[in-house]
Amino acid sequence: MYYLADQRLKVASEKYGVALALKCRTLYQLYKLYKQGLVTQAVGKEAEETLARECPKELIELIAPTVD
Repeated sequence: MYYLADQRLKVASEKYGVALALKCRTLYQLYKLYKQGLVTQAVGKEAEETLARECPKELIELIAPTVD
């Protein structure tokens, strides 16, 4: 069982499943790091493409403001 402290992440995991919610959150974080210049272009572009392909927009909106 996973313990998710952030309420938005908990809601996302209940609606979309823990695996997809955490996968999309990780991809989103990689994409943000790419935009800040902290990861390579190859990693950032792959994260961006995978986000677009596999993560529903509503899920991204839920997880975007979550914190560690």
